[in-house]
Amino acid sequence: MSEIDVRTIDASERDAVLDLLAGWLNDRGFFARYFQHDPTFRDDLCLVAADGARIMSCLQVFRKAVRVGDAVLDVGGVGNVYTDPAYRGRGLASALLRQAIGAMGGHGFDVSLLFATRLAFYGQFGWQSYARHLTFIAPGAAAMSGQWQIEPFEADRDLDEVMRLYDRHCAAVSGTTVRDPRYWLGQLRYAGNPDETFLVARAGGRIVAYARSTTLYDFHTIIEHACLPGSGDALADLLCALHGAAAHLPGTVAQLSCEEGLEDTLRRRGLSLRTVEDVFWMWRLIDPARVAAKLRLPVAATGDPDFFARLFPAQRSVYWFSDRF
Repeated sequence: MSEIDVRTIDASERDAVLDLLAGWLNDRGFFARYFQHDPTFRDDLCLVAADGARIMSCLQVFRKAVRVGDAVLDVGGVGNVYTDPAYRGRGLASALLRQAIGAMGGHGFDVSLLFATRLAFYGQFGWQSYARHLTFIAPGAAAMSGQWQIEPFEADRDLDEVMRLYDRHCAAVSGTTVRDPRYWLGQLRYAGNPDETFLVARAGGRIVAYARSTTLYDFHTIIEHACLPGSGDALADLLCALHGAAAHLPGTVAQLSCEEGLEDTLRRRGLSLRTVEDVFWMWRLIDPARVAAKLRLPVAATGDPDFFARLFPAQRSVYWFSDRF
């Protein structure tokens, strides 16, 4: 390790990092879309382990602003952790994680989030796994109410109205990301990565609900949705339409735990649903004092082993798949 330099990149090295990441999914474009369109991308939050000019391992920190009640936490999303197979077993990812923890403190992050299956590996660096509830919808036909005008989303026509609907729907939901127009425009370019289906439901020309979906891990996935109060039936129609169009896949995954009555509505439409517990999101404190101040809590409260479970209760919080990194 004495010959390995753990550092951030400069702009001229972005292509080299993408070349390394291309070995992960055999899809360089998957990662390039984030580099090109995520407005929070920063070279000084892209860490690498290098031997001279050769980059052997990388890690990226994504900045997210996440609601917790009426507060907003600055979240460092750790992603793109990848090491060239020829250099594994040398502790490169561990060195990058240690560097990233310090960097997030220096950049003013409050907490960190990552998604991983290697729970024990990340656990040794302070990230802890917590449960969240997903809904699995089994393949099957669903009845449509036919009351709503359902159309594909068109950014030039619909984005302003959708942004307002998102803010209204998510304002009181812990775990949702605060978005500005730049974030929205970037996310529309990478959330489906590369493709998504985005539908809106109208009543009297007004958008009352929307839903977005793509294929993740071979499942049809509702990556985000929102509706106006009292428009749950419109949202149910959108979900049924998206689910029906993906009948070739083994089912639909969605985040419906916060939507009162929606699962019952979908069952009445003829669908079979069950709750799935997901433990693959992991949280870590970066600055306990700052978190406590934002949440108006004593600092000692952040040491509770169930602290993040209390911030993001499985039945009443959502982190949208569309905001993944």
